[in-house]
Parts: sequence; C-alpha cells; structure tokens
Amino acid sequence: MALKPCKSCKHKVDISAKVCPSCGVADPGVTLGQKIGGFVILVIIIAVTVSMCSRGNKDEPVERVTQSVATKAYTITRDDFQEGRPRKVEVVLPKRVSDAELSEVAKAVRADTKSKPKTTFIGFRIEGQNDKAYWANASFDPDYKSSLIGLSAQDYETLKGLDLKEYPDRLGSWMRDGALGHLVVLYKRDGKYSMDQIFASGGKNTYSYRAKKLADGGLRLDEPDNMFNEYYIVDAKGNLQGWGENGVYMTLPPRPVM
Repeated sequence: MALKPCKSCKHKVDISAKVCPSCGVADPGVTLGQKIGGFVILVIIIAVTVSMCSRGNKDEPVERVTQSVATKAYTITRDDFQEGRPRKVEVVLPKRVSDAELSEVAKAVRADTKSKPKTTFIGFRIEGQNDKAYWANASFDPDYKSSLIGLSAQDYETLKGLDLKEYPDRLGSWMRDGALGHLVVLYKRDGKYSMDQIFASGGKNTYSYRAKKLADGGLRLDEPDNMFNEYYIVDAKGNLQGWGENGVYMTLPPRPVM
C-alpha cells in the first residue's frame, strides 16, 4: 500500500483514500496542482478529439458531392433486362469524360437498378453527338471493361480549338465525332475544290472534288473517280451531308467560326 502525506495535516494516508482519517479532508493525497494538471490534460484530449471529428465531418460531404456530380450527370434512355439475360442500358452524357470518370459513371449506372444481373452492357452517347453509333461501351461481366469508339474528350477539344487561319479560302468546316473522328475543311484554291480531313494527332488527308451548284443554293461534291456512287452535299443551311445509294448516311452541322 503506497502512502503519501495528507495535503492538509501531513498525516500519512493511502494515496487512493477519499477522506483523511486524521483531519477529514477530501482527497488527501491529491494536491491542487495535480488537479489542475489533470484538468488541463483532459481539456487537451477533448479538444483534439473534437477537432478530428470536425475535420472528418467536413471531408465527408466533399467526397459525396464529388461523387454526386460525376455519377448523376447522365440520363438512361433505355434499360432492357429479362431474368437470366444480360442487362442492356443506353446512356446519354452531357459531355465527353475521362476514362476514370467513365468508370465512375458506369458503376453508378450499374447500381441504378433493382435487378441484380451478373452481366451488364452499357452504351454511351454524348448529348448533341452527330454520329449515330455509341461514343463508348462499358460492361461488367462481372469485371469492368470499357472501349472508346468516338473522339476522346482531349481529342475533341483539340479539334474544336484548331486555328484554321491557313484556310483563308475555306468554304466551311465540320466536326465528325464518331470512330476515327476528325475535322473536315472544304476550300476552293486555284479554281479547284478540295477537302481536308484533319485528325487530332496532326495527320491530314486531302481529297479533290468536282463541284456542281444546286437549284436550292447548295453545292454537290463528287470525286473524279467515284466508283461507289457516293458524294457530299453542302446544303443551303451549311450542313455537310454524306450521300450514298441508300440516301443520306451522315449530316454534320457547320462548325462555329473560330
């Protein structure tokens, strides 16, 4: 048993004693300094705990908001599922996203259902996309896989921002945003009509055409050696149309003047 002098009468008492048996003072083995020191330590512990909890509460909503922005910015336009078969979903995104963002959206779409299929196929399109095919595909079978079909977000912005000052004689330009997407520039130089296909990588293809004015103010463009009976038409509104044996297969709106 450890003994200590009473803080009041100096009579030796057990340090755990609640009352001094000699003078009756409370907590005879605990001095005022020790009380104050213990109180200060307790206050510090409480302050640190509250601070850690406060930071945790602040960080948590930020993470939820980030996930909310990335995962809710989509629209499911088709959701086909039958028991025992893969789920097939078509989704429209407001803009092109990165690979990491596409993965996050795909996981949100997969969870956005009451059914629990083993396999899910997702086809993504971009709002305002002129190509009819999917911009990207994703699947869970059960692991996640994705493939990009159209222009990536980076390539799209590169082509969108291209400076066309080297084409002072251009008649129009259009963005084709599907597979092997590129920028199309039509120009007339030295009395000849030409069309350049410019890719985000810096590559370029050049084609020559015979031009014919149409009654409605449009322009028909035929390749000199047209073996497949395909041609282009720049209509009166400035749209570029691709024509084949079965009619119009492509319509591109004019690219805004940069």
